[in-house]
Amino acid sequence: MKNIATPFCRRLPTLTFLVALVASTVSNQSASGETVAIVTAPNASQLEKYAADELAGILARVFVDADVQIVAKASGARYAIVLGSPDTNPVSKELIGDAWPELSDQGIVVKSMEQKGAHRLLVGGGSPQATLWAAYELGHQLGVRYLLRGDMYPRQKKPVDLSGHDIQWEPKLRVRTWRTINDFAMGPESWGIDEHRRVLRQLAKLKYNRLMLQVYPWQPFVNYEFRGVKKSSAMLWFGEKYPIDSDTVGRKVFEGKSAFDNPDFEGCSTPEAMMNAGRKLVRGITSSAEELGIGVGISISPLEFPKEFQSVLPGSKVGHGINNLTIVPTGSHRPTDETLRALVKTKIRAYIESYPKIDTLYLTLPEFPEWEQHADVAWTLLKPRLDDSMTLEALIKDATSRSTVSSGTRGVQAVKGNLVAFAFLHELLSDDKLLLREDGSKMHLVITSPDPALFPLLKSLLPENAATLHFVDYTARRIVKNRKYLDQVPAKQISSQLILTLADDNVGVLPQSASASLNELVSDLKSKSWAGFSTRYWVPAELDPDIYFLSRAAWEDVTSEQSNIELWTTATGNPSAAKRLQLAWQHLERATNLIDENYLGFSFPVPGMLMKHYQSDPLPKWWDEVNEAYTQYMIELYRAQGAIDGDAKPILFYYAKR
Repeated sequence: MKNIATPFCRRLPTLTFLVALVASTVSNQSASGETVAIVTAPNASQLEKYAADELAGILARVFVDADVQIVAKASGARYAIVLGSPDTNPVSKELIGDAWPELSDQGIVVKSMEQKGAHRLLVGGGSPQATLWAAYELGHQLGVRYLLRGDMYPRQKKPVDLSGHDIQWEPKLRVRTWRTINDFAMGPESWGIDEHRRVLRQLAKLKYNRLMLQVYPWQPFVNYEFRGVKKSSAMLWFGEKYPIDSDTVGRKVFEGKSAFDNPDFEGCSTPEAMMNAGRKLVRGITSSAEELGIGVGISISPLEFPKEFQSVLPGSKVGHGINNLTIVPTGSHRPTDETLRALVKTKIRAYIESYPKIDTLYLTLPEFPEWEQHADVAWTLLKPRLDDSMTLEALIKDATSRSTVSSGTRGVQAVKGNLVAFAFLHELLSDDKLLLREDGSKMHLVITSPDPALFPLLKSLLPENAATLHFVDYTARRIVKNRKYLDQVPAKQISSQLILTLADDNVGVLPQSASASLNELVSDLKSKSWAGFSTRYWVPAELDPDIYFLSRAAWEDVTSEQSNIELWTTATGNPSAAKRLQLAWQHLERATNLIDENYLGFSFPVPGMLMKHYQSDPLPKWWDEVNEAYTQYMIELYRAQGAIDGDAKPILFYYAKR
């Protein structure tokens, strides 16, 4: 194009002059700029000061040569944004007076106003955290799109304009939880504190308001001693090691290192060093979340312990799991077993005392319960709480015949093991001091993964004031297939959240999407009065559109398809490219579902993940369908990427290369 355009301009000197004149005029107009004042209170909280800084950065990138200033008063400014509520900013109170709406602590306001001929924009919320969300929402309204990996700004700057905004929102789902740490090298267990902080900043922009740290007994994030035995297990990734040598594909990325490692654990060669690094990392995560107004909880499995404690828990056995790293109770331990109770208390107190800024404790019922021998005893202990019409036999029948992964013998084991665990928890939590924090307040309690057969009994089974986090099945598609269980959760009486799997570790390292299934589940949560959701994922690569959808659908009535098209239309400025990208994600979800339906565990990230498929002869026919779906997904990404410019272009290229 350059070789053609140059001689053409030489033949038209008049046109060249006019183009230069127009460019000069625009440049001179832009140079004059407009001052935009962001008005904060002199004693504003750190969170509102942060909101002002963030908003200033957004406006400087959105408006043409805007001179953005953070000030205490807006006198004389033609354009001013008043940040905060009447309770936190006297200028806000002066501007809106008694017209400030009644908001919850999560409610936000973005409202254009006129004041003596000057342009004013009120940006605030029912709390400093909500004010931060309101600032980010203004950025969204101005065309900025926030993704987990970064932000996409409008390709063209626009003149300063504060008019036309009139938002007063309350979230439709009040609990929007992001899960992190996990248990595989392909996920956030590999992230150092810098990466966690970067992700947290993006989550704040997306209005996620809670963080759940999913940790495991063998990891280096807590230390405790019980009856003379000290915790010595302190490993990442189930103890797997990943050397980097001349045969490693992509080894240049690792800059000469001999092994893949979490950067915050490099050089840690002893359990003590690993645990010191682990506590430092988690404390860094919780402090960073607190600075952004994000609440933090920690999720543990109370009935699993590192194997070194087997000597002080007589009768225990090695549990089922990758590399068999934990012990669990057996038939030797009744729900009232005092030694087991003392060990669990020691473990829980160690987490609470190690991390005083954490406000919620998630107690996860075991995925593979191996404590079913005392189901009859547990039923007797729990029976006074239950409806007389309910029988243990009916629960077992339901667990045997259902279509979830946990069915048949495994389903029976799950129901029985859960009942014993509930009986144990009631005994355990009779100690009022167990969940006390350093400041004297009590940890919020969430019981995670009760068996679906027990959903109708939750009001009777749950410990007092406990909330629930539900895991019906491994993938979003499978939950949609069994959505009848969601109707059985008493969500209007119990604060209930659903685990939304964005990418399952059984499908593994492959690109995944669950957009259509997530759309169905989010609709159910809102219509059935659920409190909210918690994400579940490992590789966050292609998940940006689904993460974005959840962030919008928690506040607006929008479908995943509408969200996806809107995201890419705004980011690319090309509606045709956006439609191609929606088609791309449909191909991606088809590939995901085919793997889920045909071979759950297809690329589960354990040794033998790849070579096990060489034992298949002949190759399954559905592999061709998956290959075709992934190929069409890639083609659509390249088509869209080739037709656009701006921040979206390298992101789409990354997806396509994946």
